[in-house]
Amino acid sequence: MKLDRLVDQVMALAKAAGIDPVFDYSPQVPDLLRRAEAGHADAQLMLGLIYAGDLGVPAKPAEAIKWCRRAAEQGLPIAQFSVGYMYDAGDIVRQDHAEAAKWYQLAADQGYVRAEYGLACLYSNGLGVPKNYEEAAKWMGRAAYQEHREAQYNFGGMNMTGTGIPKNKEKAARWFRRAALQGHSDAQVHLAKLYMVGSGVRRSGKDAAKWFRRAAAEGNADGQMGMGLLHQMGQGVPKDLDKALEWYRKAAEQGHLDAQYGLAHLYMDEGSDEGDPVEAAKWFQRAADGGHALSMFYIGLMGVAGDGVEMDPAKAYMWITLGEVLMNPRLKDDVHEKGLEWAKMRLSEEDMERGREMAWEWQRERHASKDPQQVV
Repeated sequence: MKLDRLVDQVMALAKAAGIDPVFDYSPQVPDLLRRAEAGHADAQLMLGLIYAGDLGVPAKPAEAIKWCRRAAEQGLPIAQFSVGYMYDAGDIVRQDHAEAAKWYQLAADQGYVRAEYGLACLYSNGLGVPKNYEEAAKWMGRAAYQEHREAQYNFGGMNMTGTGIPKNKEKAARWFRRAALQGHSDAQVHLAKLYMVGSGVRRSGKDAAKWFRRAAAEGNADGQMGMGLLHQMGQGVPKDLDKALEWYRKAAEQGHLDAQYGLAHLYMDEGSDEGDPVEAAKWFQRAADGGHALSMFYIGLMGVAGDGVEMDPAKAYMWITLGEVLMNPRLKDDVHEKGLEWAKMRLSEEDMERGREMAWEWQRERHASKDPQQVV
């Protein structure tokens, strides 16, 4: 069961009551049951949460929701949130977002921060309530001001995109920073990107590196990708292609497609002492398999050339075709046009026709569509 938040509530209640926060609450159950039956809301909630989680007592979903609801009906905001979360998650009771919204609203109206965040998410996604970005922004902002770091991160995104509130990049940067200072690695990455381009903050490679590094140290693949890019460009850190390769590899091994592409390029261009066309082909192929259009194009070219990889000519043209079709038009330049023409000069019409058919089939299977984009 995904009950981490509810277990957190048990821990908090236990500390407030002077009880050691252990994971075996069975000794407390008889006294809690007596107090709960006498109408004490805190005991009702504690008992409900104990029955919801693996805390030394067998899970009893019906008892969990019953006692949490009784506490919630007495107006206890933490209990109202807990009932809402149970309906939101659907682990203890059948998932019901409308019921979740009702209980979140009651707790949020009392200023309970987790309920404010939960309500914001429901409004943002139209779950249990009509989709309403203005309401989502209102509640996300309230939670953010109470130092809820996930809310701060999301509120930063809302300010950045103008979702439910006027677009304001300076405010976005401030909220990303507040979440970043609390250790939110995605917020650290977003803040670093703003420093890279000078959006909402003054441009600073040094500050970009600072925040990318913090995220990377926590294993965030985007942060590792950012460190690789900075070392490749020499922005905010000394230019060092070996370090770029090292950071790209860490992100690539987590499945980061852009990092796989960047790593492949370093090997293909022999930008470090470890330059290797076989390694380049390997990482282009991984990224291509994941749907990275530029990597599709390059692994196709390498397949035609037989550089680092042996590939059926038709399949090579399949990858070139997919890359051309799926690539963002803004990324196309003379290099790609020349590469496409170079490949066509070295392939037979039969191979190219088979490659087009294979590209169409790849798209159909990948997207479960009978009408893929037209191939070239």
